[in-house]
Amino acid sequence: MTKRTFYIIVLLASLCRESPAQNTIPVVFLQDSSLSDRIGTWNRGATLFGSLDHLARVFRIDTYRDDSTSKFELRTEAFSIKVAAENTFVLITDHQQNGNVYQLPLAVQRIDEEYYAPLESFIPILNYIVADDISFDKTGRRLVVGHKKIVSQFDVVGIDFEEKTNGYLVRLKCSRKLQDYESWLKPDGDYTWLYLTIPNARADANVIENFRSKGIFRAVMVFQSPGSVQLTFKFKAQINTQEPIPSQTSDDILVALHPASEEQVASRKVRDYERALEKERNKWKLDVVVIDAGHGGFDPGTVGLNKTREKDVTLAIALKLGKLMQKGLKDVKVVYTRTTDEFIEVYRRGQIANQAGGKLFVSIHCNAMPRKPHSANGFEIYLLRPGKTENALRIAERENEVVKFEEGYEKRYQQLTEENFILLTMAQSAYVKYSEKFADILQQEMGRHLDIENNGVKQAGFYVLVGASMPNVLVEAAYLSNSHDEKILRSANGQTRIAEAIYSGIRHYKSEYEKTLQEGKEIGLR
Repeated sequence: MTKRTFYIIVLLASLCRESPAQNTIPVVFLQDSSLSDRIGTWNRGATLFGSLDHLARVFRIDTYRDDSTSKFELRTEAFSIKVAAENTFVLITDHQQNGNVYQLPLAVQRIDEEYYAPLESFIPILNYIVADDISFDKTGRRLVVGHKKIVSQFDVVGIDFEEKTNGYLVRLKCSRKLQDYESWLKPDGDYTWLYLTIPNARADANVIENFRSKGIFRAVMVFQSPGSVQLTFKFKAQINTQEPIPSQTSDDILVALHPASEEQVASRKVRDYERALEKERNKWKLDVVVIDAGHGGFDPGTVGLNKTREKDVTLAIALKLGKLMQKGLKDVKVVYTRTTDEFIEVYRRGQIANQAGGKLFVSIHCNAMPRKPHSANGFEIYLLRPGKTENALRIAERENEVVKFEEGYEKRYQQLTEENFILLTMAQSAYVKYSEKFADILQQEMGRHLDIENNGVKQAGFYVLVGASMPNVLVEAAYLSNSHDEKILRSANGQTRIAEAIYSGIRHYKSEYEKTLQEGKEIGLR
């Protein structure tokens, strides 16, 4: 077979597939034969497709089309039906843009610039929005248009509520028999909500929502969409079960409500309390830890005797710590304020922590003395409080100098004076107990794991801790101005050991913290 012969066969097959035999079927108006007409159709296998353009003409429906996107729309005063070629979904929207989606068994087709839909499944959709009662006579291959419908007529015209000896009865007064409705209950403390959804129905919202009754009935709301209506009832009672009951004498919908017994009410209160307690525990579960590598980018931090830059050390320790946590604390999400050599404003570090839902904030830094080399050495853990010693004030002043790299820093930090830190730390009073607890555990673990002097827990006014609304500490890992400490800080092994020590502190604190939650003790966080 030549290539040319192959292309001819493919082209003929495509033409055969896309050019079905076209025909017409009658549209018969029983009340006025002068309106009878015909619409174009074509067959795909055993399925009869009808022209949407012709249907619009016969039933006097406006249309809108966008052939560039193969979209077609039928519009009435109250509704619109939107379809697209090669798509099975149909969207019905009302004038308030409430929408319902239906799916046809076969996709809408665009043939010779006209749009065709499978008639048997599309007519019920069309029948919903027009004033005529249309049916598809599959055997006679015709559309039959019967009595005119009153489009504004409501299917649910009112409600009633009755108290019975064994419960309650909700009655929906209906103008016709409605099928396939669903109802369910939702407990809400001392109240219960009843939801009732009815497809292909419209409800008189003005009448229904103005209904008043005594007893447990509180309110009813109507949510109307093009394809269904939902009625939402509120009762001041704990309803145990609901049961739809077919009415034998009318088209009404009946729903029987059975109240909970005293034992069931008591049991539900216990379950609600336990769920609320568990929710509160989960709310404060230590599941997000924020690791802040100090300095970065054009801010090197302090520089050691051998040109070791603080920003490099803190980032290395932070990344190693994060990897340890991801491996050993799989239920904890690790969030970094930075993972590369970039400058992150001090105020943004707290924002990052808060936006991530952090439950613990650890800011990692390196210490230094103004004169190098210097005998001062060791690590220390800092809490956010005004510094009481000259050394603490000096360290905080040095670390806070970084804000001068930020544009507009004078205005942003103008209120962070030493005097105002008393007020600022009060705003974090909810977290003080846990910051202190973590700081104590951390200094013990670091002292146990490291061959570095343990200088204990101190306090100072670090700007970076102000914005983190969670337990937080700042770790001064060691002194870059001390030759022994710098050797540890600049080595990969030393950085790993520091990360392991901080990780051990976090793991120990997490265990103690969540034990407190499980015991149901007051955690002091609001």
